[in-house]
Amino acid sequence: MTGNSEFLICEGVKTHNLKNINLKIPLKKWIAITGVSGSGKSSLAFDTIYSESQRRFLETLGTYERQFLQGLPQGEFVEIDNIPAAVSLKQNNKTGDPRSVIASSADIATPLRNLFIALMEPSCAKCGSQVNVDQAKDLIDFLNNEDIKKNNLNYLISVPYAIQSKKSIEDLIFEGYSRAHIDNEIVDLEEFLTHKNRIIPKEFEIILDRINWQLNKDELSNRIETIWSQVKFSPRFSYINLVKLSNKKDLSDEKKVFHVQPFCTSCNQQTTIIQLNDLDWQSILGACANCNGLGNTPVLDHLKIIPNPNLSIIDGAIKPWNSDTFLWMKEELIRACKKRNIKTNIPYEKLSSEAKDFIWIGDDLDKKSKNQSEYVTLKNFFDILEQERYKSTSRILLAKYRKYETCPECLGARLGKAGMNAKCFHSSYNDLFQQEISKTLNWLEQIKCEKKFEKKINAIQEIYEEVYKKVSLLVKLGLGSAQLFRRCKTLSGGEYQRVLLTRVIGNGLTDALYVLDEPSIGLGKNEIPSLIHCIEELRDLGNTILMVEHDKQLISSADEIFELGPGGGEEGGSLLTVKNKIPRCFQTQISNSLLNLNKMNIFPINSFQRNNSIILNKFSAMNCHNLDIEFILGKLNVIIGPSGAGKSTLIRFGLGAALDKYKEIQSTENSDFDADAKIGTWEHFSFPNYFFENNDIISVEQKALHRTISSVPATILGLMDILRKNFAATHEAKAQGLQLSDFSFNGAGGCEYCNGKGTIEDDLFFLGSVEKVCPECNGSRYRNEILTVTWNKKNISEWLSTSINECLSTLGRQQGFAKALILCKQLGLGHIPLGLPTSSMSGGEAQRLRICAALSKSSKKIFCLLDEPTRGLSDFDIGNLLETLLRLCNEGHTFVVVEHHELFEENAHHLIKMGPGSGVQGGKIIERLLATAQG
Repeated sequence: MTGNSEFLICEGVKTHNLKNINLKIPLKKWIAITGVSGSGKSSLAFDTIYSESQRRFLETLGTYERQFLQGLPQGEFVEIDNIPAAVSLKQNNKTGDPRSVIASSADIATPLRNLFIALMEPSCAKCGSQVNVDQAKDLIDFLNNEDIKKNNLNYLISVPYAIQSKKSIEDLIFEGYSRAHIDNEIVDLEEFLTHKNRIIPKEFEIILDRINWQLNKDELSNRIETIWSQVKFSPRFSYINLVKLSNKKDLSDEKKVFHVQPFCTSCNQQTTIIQLNDLDWQSILGACANCNGLGNTPVLDHLKIIPNPNLSIIDGAIKPWNSDTFLWMKEELIRACKKRNIKTNIPYEKLSSEAKDFIWIGDDLDKKSKNQSEYVTLKNFFDILEQERYKSTSRILLAKYRKYETCPECLGARLGKAGMNAKCFHSSYNDLFQQEISKTLNWLEQIKCEKKFEKKINAIQEIYEEVYKKVSLLVKLGLGSAQLFRRCKTLSGGEYQRVLLTRVIGNGLTDALYVLDEPSIGLGKNEIPSLIHCIEELRDLGNTILMVEHDKQLISSADEIFELGPGGGEEGGSLLTVKNKIPRCFQTQISNSLLNLNKMNIFPINSFQRNNSIILNKFSAMNCHNLDIEFILGKLNVIIGPSGAGKSTLIRFGLGAALDKYKEIQSTENSDFDADAKIGTWEHFSFPNYFFENNDIISVEQKALHRTISSVPATILGLMDILRKNFAATHEAKAQGLQLSDFSFNGAGGCEYCNGKGTIEDDLFFLGSVEKVCPECNGSRYRNEILTVTWNKKNISEWLSTSINECLSTLGRQQGFAKALILCKQLGLGHIPLGLPTSSMSGGEAQRLRICAALSKSSKKIFCLLDEPTRGLSDFDIGNLLETLLRLCNEGHTFVVVEHHELFEENAHHLIKMGPGSGVQGGKIIERLLATAQG
């Protein structure tokens, strides 16, 4: 019988909605925690178990660090025993930092840099050629040669020295140097001072020592080591000349050179060798000086400055000068154009090239000093903004009208010249990052088999194994066609999730607790087996895997399954399933009315239905090339395919960008449309008449909401304003003189100590930052006097702590509440409190909240782009979501959904399959299926 030492014991856990549950979690096993959305899975795994492991680690710190840790949030429980050190992988939004690439996010860059510099031969930083660097041992071995002893040979050791003045000779004598040899003649240095007529040469060789063949080995070694150190650490000397003496005094022409400092035979000069810092693009020492290690440089984008060339100068073709602030520049330009007979009332595109040059850079007359102030050219305008970059307004304007192009100096490599020249085993350092990851793995396997690297690799075995393990893990997880230098913001959600998995799983810990939050997010069915294999390897190292998950295939592979439920919020928090029973949440419940409504005939199509569709022709971006794609209005359009096949690229840089661009052109208002520099290209974009007038366009990406602690469902759904009006209208509020703004935690009513956040963040420097509950308001966010006012028997903080389901039952008949609350309940958000910070929500919850907000506020039909809305949802929740979307489609709304779940694939009206693989193997539309109602 196994003892308790083999289990993680949890007793009386009551964190959030958990109902006093007891668990015995076997250690060194793979445990899956599942259940419907809001059932308490994250409360158990992260807010209780992981939080407690982290807290116990922090308690081991010193007194100074612990003083900042008072009030840290922790789970509510009776006892947790035998808990290992924990590592977590939570759901993270992709970072927009341009310096964040796969190599850095997966923690591969540093060990790969160390491995490369250890294996490569010393190389010239200027040209990359191999350099000659001798050692003192080389000189000693040469002088200990038997031929020297046998032939009674003597040598002089000298170093070349350039004379700058007579003072230089005085300094040499003062330092103890007494002799030099010039033109095979030995000369005393004092002769240059005593004989005034003696011509001082520009360069001669200083004699450091005379080596006699009769010296024994120990004395010879001591003298050579001393001389070598003297030369090596002197800034004046670079190499040693060993000159043969033909007899005791006469010099011969035989000379041998020993390079103490690195010497490049290609450059034929002393040089510096490539160092570790030269390979670090995030260091000022290694980054390209032109792009500062970003790989691209900003340039003015004419298409953003003049977005509509059909407009004339008078009508506002130059967008930055349409604002009131810069309107005077436009008027000056018009006056200057009139003097030169340039028409300002015709479309910009019809102007001559000379006229356009005049607008952008001026003409010869304007380059004369007397006419410099006549008007401001566009070039001058942006040059002035560049000079005023210290102003935030100037930086914003520059960013708005610029695009990024590949750096002409480093060609996107991010490295300086020295780093670009680094080579090892037929590959440059840049090649390992720019080529496909699978080829980098091949390079790692090849160097392991090379005999010349055997000794070096054995000396740094741990570094090699870390790099090899992480790179091979990326390949196993299907990222072999990507590049280590690929920016994280260009990855799909599934690809980014796999990068984070590589960082967490690839660190090689043993006897640790790994807490994973839905590692299957963004992965297709064919990619799950690779993930299962990686988790099994991690478990077999002696680690405990605690996984919050909804995917059937992944859960079924776990050693044990715990299910929480039966519902979400207050209806959840109970332990339902233990051991290997089939979880209830695997059962998808879709109403019979929906099944009858959605009985479809499925057939493949090749032609386009142009009457009621949006069509994008010849679209190209990332790995997508010349795609013709159609999206049918009033239907559920579902895009499926492997992670990295180009699905997110298609809706983000294709459909989404095209809608934004054409909406901007048609708009008569001064919009702030500013497309990403990576916007795709297309030949033609067509849509029905009055499409923009009749539809509200909503793009809900995987990072749909700007999730902060100040953003809550009540504000997003527009219910906060209604609550504030009702509170401000009460007799208590009027008696205290409280206004509408006093009931806003972001405004006058917020707690002054935490600024209405309810928590305080402390920076622990090297340990990062931690959040703790505000001691002044106890997390209520409001000042105490605001909480004395009640409406419908609750103060405003209590209403914000109330779930959407409860609000619907009590406020459903109140004006303005019903529509938004009903939609939230239909989409499975009923368990969420009105005041829950969006930073605490899962990606799926945040997406569905955005959909509810759009539907409840819009009076038009909606055209909605959804990127993986099933994140964080069980099959039961997905059924509710799908049912709601299909009913909305029947009401005339349109959805374009990127998804992997089979329910969406089975029930789509219009199915688009992309693939066949990821990265360069993807980017193609391999099949289109259209569903029509039977009968």
